[in-house]
Amino acid sequence: MKKQHLLFLFMSVLMLTTVACNDDDDDDNNTVAQVDRQFVLSAADGNLFEINSGQVASSKGTMANVKSYGQMMVTDHTAASQELMSLANKKNVEIPTTLSDAKQDKLDSLAAVSGAAFDSIYVNMMVVSHMETVNLFEKESTGGADSELKSWAASKLPALRHHLEMAEAMKDSLAK
Repeated sequence: MKKQHLLFLFMSVLMLTTVACNDDDDDDNNTVAQVDRQFVLSAADGNLFEINSGQVASSKGTMANVKSYGQMMVTDHTAASQELMSLANKKNVEIPTTLSDAKQDKLDSLAAVSGAAFDSIYVNMMVVSHMETVNLFEKESTGGADSELKSWAASKLPALRHHLEMAEAMKDSLAK
Protein backbone atom coordinates (compact mmCIF):
# COMPACT_ATOMS: atom_id res chain seq x y z
CA MET A 1 0.00 0.00 0.00
CA LYS A 2 2.82 2.36 0.87
CA LYS A 3 4.46 1.66 -2.49
CA GLN A 4 1.22 2.46 -4.31
CA HIS A 5 0.90 5.69 -2.37
CA LEU A 6 4.46 6.69 -3.26
CA LEU A 7 3.90 5.73 -6.89
CA PHE A 8 0.70 7.77 -6.97
CA LEU A 9 2.46 10.73 -5.37
CA PHE A 10 5.38 10.43 -7.81
CA MET A 11 3.03 10.27 -10.82
CA SER A 12 1.05 13.27 -9.56
CA VAL A 13 4.22 15.33 -9.15
CA LEU A 14 5.39 14.25 -12.59
CA MET A 15 2.08 15.27 -14.17
CA LEU A 16 2.05 18.63 -12.41
CA THR A 17 5.62 19.28 -13.50
CA THR A 18 4.75 18.40 -17.08
CA VAL A 19 1.72 20.68 -17.05
CA ALA A 20 3.70 23.50 -15.47
CA CYS A 21 6.50 23.15 -18.01
CA ASN A 22 4.01 23.04 -20.83
CA ASP A 23 2.56 26.41 -19.85
CA ASP A 24 0.44 27.06 -22.92
CA ASP A 25 -0.85 30.52 -22.11
CA ASP A 26 -0.20 31.77 -25.66
CA ASP A 27 2.63 33.95 -24.38
CA ASP A 28 4.86 34.11 -27.45
CA ASN A 29 7.05 36.87 -26.01
CA ASN A 30 10.01 34.50 -25.94
CA THR A 31 10.05 34.15 -29.73
CA VAL A 32 11.86 37.46 -30.29
CA ALA A 33 13.68 39.82 -27.98
CA GLN A 34 11.72 42.72 -26.55
CA VAL A 35 13.82 45.24 -28.52
CA ASP A 36 12.81 43.52 -31.77
CA ARG A 37 9.17 43.18 -30.72
CA GLN A 38 9.04 46.91 -29.95
CA PHE A 39 10.65 47.70 -33.30
CA VAL A 40 8.05 45.63 -35.16
CA LEU A 41 5.18 47.33 -33.33
CA SER A 42 6.60 50.83 -33.86
CA ALA A 43 7.41 50.17 -37.52
CA ALA A 44 3.91 48.81 -38.12
CA ASP A 45 2.36 51.88 -36.49
CA GLY A 46 4.57 54.16 -38.58
CA ASN A 47 3.64 52.33 -41.78
CA LEU A 48 -0.06 52.63 -40.98
CA PHE A 49 0.35 56.34 -40.33
CA GLU A 50 2.24 56.91 -43.59
CA ILE A 51 -0.38 54.96 -45.55
CA ASN A 52 -3.36 56.72 -43.98
CA SER A 53 -1.89 60.21 -44.10
CA GLY A 54 -0.69 59.55 -47.67
CA GLN A 55 -4.24 58.67 -48.68
CA VAL A 56 -5.48 61.91 -47.18
CA ALA A 57 -2.68 63.90 -48.87
CA SER A 58 -3.32 62.36 -52.28
CA SER A 59 -6.92 63.55 -52.11
CA LYS A 60 -6.69 66.80 -50.05
CA GLY A 61 -3.31 68.14 -51.12
CA THR A 62 -3.42 71.33 -53.17
CA MET A 63 0.03 71.05 -54.71
CA ALA A 64 0.83 68.34 -57.25
CA ASN A 65 4.04 67.34 -55.44
CA VAL A 66 2.17 66.91 -52.15
CA LYS A 67 -0.42 64.71 -53.85
CA SER A 68 2.21 62.60 -55.61
CA TYR A 69 4.30 62.31 -52.44
CA GLY A 70 1.18 61.14 -50.59
CA GLN A 71 0.56 58.48 -53.23
CA MET A 72 4.19 57.39 -53.03
CA MET A 73 3.79 57.00 -49.24
CA VAL A 74 0.76 54.77 -49.79
CA THR A 75 2.58 52.62 -52.34
CA ASP A 76 5.94 52.33 -50.57
CA HIS A 77 4.62 51.90 -47.04
CA THR A 78 1.97 49.39 -48.13
CA ALA A 79 4.73 47.25 -49.61
CA ALA A 80 6.87 47.68 -46.48
CA SER A 81 3.87 46.88 -44.30
CA GLN A 82 3.23 43.63 -46.18
CA GLU A 83 6.89 42.62 -45.81
CA LEU A 84 6.81 43.46 -42.12
CA MET A 85 3.60 41.50 -41.61
CA SER A 86 5.22 38.46 -43.20
CA LEU A 87 8.26 38.79 -40.93
CA ALA A 88 6.09 39.40 -37.88
CA ASN A 89 4.06 36.28 -38.59
CA LYS A 90 7.26 34.23 -38.80
CA LYS A 91 8.38 35.67 -35.47
CA ASN A 92 4.97 35.20 -33.80
CA VAL A 93 4.55 38.93 -33.28
CA GLU A 94 1.01 40.18 -33.67
CA ILE A 95 1.03 43.61 -35.26
CA PRO A 96 -1.76 46.15 -34.90
CA THR A 97 -4.20 46.79 -37.69
CA THR A 98 -5.22 50.20 -36.37
CA LEU A 99 -3.22 53.29 -35.52
CA SER A 100 -2.00 54.03 -32.02
CA ASP A 101 -3.91 56.78 -30.27
CA ALA A 102 -1.04 59.24 -30.78
CA LYS A 103 -0.84 58.58 -34.53
CA GLN A 104 -4.63 58.66 -34.86
CA ASP A 105 -4.70 62.07 -33.18
CA LYS A 106 -2.12 63.35 -35.69
CA LEU A 107 -4.12 61.94 -38.58
CA ASP A 108 -7.32 63.50 -37.25
CA SER A 109 -5.68 66.91 -36.89
CA LEU A 110 -4.33 66.63 -40.44
CA ALA A 111 -7.70 65.66 -41.89
CA ALA A 112 -9.31 68.66 -40.18
CA VAL A 113 -7.37 71.23 -42.26
CA SER A 114 -7.44 72.04 -45.94
CA GLY A 115 -5.82 74.20 -48.58
CA ALA A 116 -2.29 75.52 -48.20
CA ALA A 117 -2.43 74.87 -44.46
CA PHE A 118 -2.99 71.18 -45.19
CA ASP A 119 0.05 71.01 -47.48
CA SER A 120 2.24 72.72 -44.90
CA ILE A 121 1.09 70.58 -41.97
CA TYR A 122 1.35 67.37 -43.98
CA VAL A 123 4.87 68.14 -45.18
CA ASN A 124 5.99 69.07 -41.67
CA MET A 125 4.47 65.84 -40.33
CA MET A 126 6.33 63.85 -42.99
CA VAL A 127 9.65 65.45 -42.07
CA VAL A 128 9.18 64.66 -38.38
CA SER A 129 7.72 61.21 -39.03
CA HIS A 130 10.54 60.20 -41.34
CA MET A 131 13.19 61.53 -38.97
CA GLU A 132 11.69 59.32 -36.26
CA THR A 133 11.39 56.37 -38.64
CA VAL A 134 14.96 56.64 -39.91
CA ASN A 135 16.14 56.75 -36.30
CA LEU A 136 14.02 53.72 -35.41
CA PHE A 137 15.33 51.69 -38.35
CA GLU A 138 18.94 52.72 -37.73
CA LYS A 139 18.66 51.55 -34.12
CA GLU A 140 17.18 48.21 -35.17
CA SER A 141 19.71 47.67 -37.96
CA THR A 142 22.61 48.12 -35.54
CA GLY A 143 21.19 47.11 -32.17
CA GLY A 144 18.44 44.60 -32.82
CA ALA A 145 18.81 41.05 -31.58
CA ASP A 146 17.13 39.27 -34.49
CA SER A 147 19.39 39.10 -37.56
CA GLU A 148 16.49 38.87 -40.01
CA LEU A 149 14.78 41.97 -38.59
CA LYS A 150 18.12 43.82 -38.47
CA SER A 151 18.74 43.02 -42.13
CA TRP A 152 15.22 44.03 -43.15
CA ALA A 153 15.51 47.33 -41.26
CA ALA A 154 18.86 48.07 -42.93
CA SER A 155 17.38 47.32 -46.36
CA LYS A 156 14.60 49.88 -45.83
CA LEU A 157 16.88 52.72 -44.76
CA PRO A 158 17.78 54.03 -48.26
CA ALA A 159 14.10 54.46 -49.20
CA LEU A 160 13.25 56.01 -45.83
CA ARG A 161 16.14 58.48 -46.13
CA HIS A 162 14.93 59.33 -49.63
CA HIS A 163 11.42 59.95 -48.27
CA LEU A 164 12.93 62.24 -45.64
CA GLU A 165 14.98 64.16 -48.23
CA MET A 166 11.90 64.63 -50.42
CA ALA A 167 9.83 65.86 -47.47
CA GLU A 168 12.59 68.30 -46.46
CA ALA A 169 12.80 69.60 -50.05
CA MET A 170 9.02 70.14 -50.12
CA LYS A 171 9.23 71.91 -46.76
CA ASP A 172 11.95 74.21 -48.15
CA SER A 173 9.90 74.96 -51.27
CA LEU A 174 6.83 75.80 -49.17
CA ALA A 175 8.88 78.25 -47.09
CA LYS A 176 9.74 80.32 -50.19
